[in-house]
Amino acid sequence: MEAENSFHAGSVEARGALCVECLRALAEGDGVQDRTGAALCRACASEFYAPCAACAGLVARDEALSREGEGDAAALYCFECFGKSASHEGEDAPTDEEVAAMVAEYVALHEESKRLDARATEIKERLKLAARARPRVSNAVVLRAGDAGVRCSFTSKTSYDAAKLTEAETLLGAEEFASLFERKVSFSAVKDRLEEFLSSDDEAHAHARDAVRAAENRTEVATLTVVGHKEGKSKKEKGKS
Repeated sequence: MEAENSFHAGSVEARGALCVECLRALAEGDGVQDRTGAALCRACASEFYAPCAACAGLVARDEALSREGEGDAAALYCFECFGKSASHEGEDAPTDEEVAAMVAEYVALHEESKRLDARATEIKERLKLAARARPRVSNAVVLRAGDAGVRCSFTSKTSYDAAKLTEAETLLGAEEFASLFERKVSFSAVKDRLEEFLSSDDEAHAHARDAVRAAENRTEVATLTVVGHKEGKSKKEKGKS
């Protein structure tokens, strides 16, 4: 949107016969006026002032405003014109009435989104509970309602009690224990090697295996995702899902 040039030099009444910057006396016709009507000598106007990109009135460079993202050659605006157009495309900033309406709508939507998030979380937990009671295929359960569906995938996470693992470390020795576990803030198993160790029947490590099992805490994590219906699937097949 092209900004309207609302500045008319002739309509601004000059204030004073001295340049407001250097205080030099100005002969008649020797000076110019800034956008508020203050007198300026031409040298000061050229060095310290720039025309507003919208109204063309002279505005002090250190008081002029430019829009973010317009680069080094950004257009300068006086305060009033800067507030009239808030976008690079020249779209006018919302009025006070529009702002009030949008604030009210945003607050209402924010509250509604919190309610929807809480309800969605509640439904997710109930669907996970339903999925746990059904047979799994590839460690997942698909729940459907017509063409809509969600997939509940199950994974296992294991943690180890550090205090209880200390016994296993004492029985195994530091070097062998380090081959089975990575020492962090908590213990993270070297999965393949630990499974091999626990499934072995080496009597020498029987007590150590028991200590590791005692330290193990295994939990199952369910993840719910929305799945689309299969194209071309018959109604009979859908009924079997």
